[in-house]
Amino acid sequence: MKIIPIINEITNTFNETFKNNLTPLNLESKIRDIGDTFTLKLYEHFLNYLDEKFKNSKERKELYNIKETVKRNLLTSVGYITVNSTSYYTKDTKERFVLLREILNLKPYQRITNEAEYQLIKYSMDENMSQAACHALRNTIVSRSTVSKKIKALDGSINEIINKSTNQPDVLYIEMDEIHANLQHGGNKICPCAIVHEGYEEVFVKRKKLKNIHYFASSKLTYEQLWEVIFDYVDKKYDIDKFNVIFVSGDGAPGIKNYTNCFPNAKFILDPFHYIKKHLKYIFKDDINLRNIADDYIRNDLLDDFKTLVNYQIDKYPEQEKYMKEHMNYIINNLDGIKNQKDENYKVHCSMEGHVNQAFARYITSSPYGFSEHGLENKLKLLVYHANKVDLTIEDYYNLKFGNNDYEEINIKIKKLTNIKYDQRLSSNHSLEYKINTSSPIFDSHECNSKFKELTSTRKEIYVI
Repeated sequence: MKIIPIINEITNTFNETFKNNLTPLNLESKIRDIGDTFTLKLYEHFLNYLDEKFKNSKERKELYNIKETVKRNLLTSVGYITVNSTSYYTKDTKERFVLLREILNLKPYQRITNEAEYQLIKYSMDENMSQAACHALRNTIVSRSTVSKKIKALDGSINEIINKSTNQPDVLYIEMDEIHANLQHGGNKICPCAIVHEGYEEVFVKRKKLKNIHYFASSKLTYEQLWEVIFDYVDKKYDIDKFNVIFVSGDGAPGIKNYTNCFPNAKFILDPFHYIKKHLKYIFKDDINLRNIADDYIRNDLLDDFKTLVNYQIDKYPEQEKYMKEHMNYIINNLDGIKNQKDENYKVHCSMEGHVNQAFARYITSSPYGFSEHGLENKLKLLVYHANKVDLTIEDYYNLKFGNNDYEEINIKIKKLTNIKYDQRLSSNHSLEYKINTSSPIFDSHECNSKFKELTSTRKEIYVI
């Protein structure tokens, strides 16, 4: 492939672009536009070269007959390109073969390259799908539904490497909650999620961070199945039998408390936020004294006195009797979880609400759009990868789209098809010097103009021996 003609073309483009109306205000945009133009031209030239080279090759003439050559428009990560695409059929089986499709690993009628899809998927791990549609590709905006379809099409997975911890902690914390997602055809999907960590990295700082935090979430797995996944992670990461205690915390939902099959010796902690803000505050409103008395009754097993105090509130708010009794029964059913809040080893209060919102809810629950069930699972999968600091590579994307280990096979096939040599030799018609002829920008002050002229003037090097 000859690079020189492309450089000549971009030089002419540069001269034409900078011939008129050059100001400090548009200088940077003109430079950027020329760079984008050169990138697209180089991509088109490269693919056209491969197409022409194969068409004239000895191998092609032995195995394939030409069917037709058409112009194909492709959306790439750097913008739209138009390239030649020649289709063939084999001489023996009459099977169709399209070189461009094989080189870029495109499916029939696929108009977005895999690299562009990869950029859309990677961007949507950190932002919502609307943002990915607007900003993932250079100088190109696609629809949100396009991003949604690409996420929905992912059928593979990434095998996260779980390294054995070199330092075995004495205490392990498992926090669990749920995410609510709207479905496309109506209804609401409850998705269990969890985090596992070793406590605070540093206890003396005001803004505390959790140590070795790992995220889990799924729309397809039940709470019981997610507990199995968490157990598998903990078993690979640590020596389970060496923990002094494992704390499981959450809002007391039945699925969260169904951990005993995997962690039979764990202690359950009712999230203090739900206990105080959701249950006690509903019953006793803003009366802090009554809340403190009720809390004292609960922790000292004075349940009859606690019920009397609740009945006193029911007399004041008879229209809320049903809901007050529900909150009262919820507290009584989670009595052990409330008492365990005072365990001397429990030093990290449950922060699952914040982690759910930061990692998942702002992309899922707050989305005004409905998800397909498969698309929801894939979106959660990507969010979990991002939360666990997985840097999605193009190889990971191929494994997600086509299945594990497909990337290596695809790579070997493409290398064979693109076994080319680059012709960078200069003919007698070319010069090593490419001249850019355009007027220099004029600045407001004489000092700035002199400085610019000095910087751009040809200098002779002086060597001291």
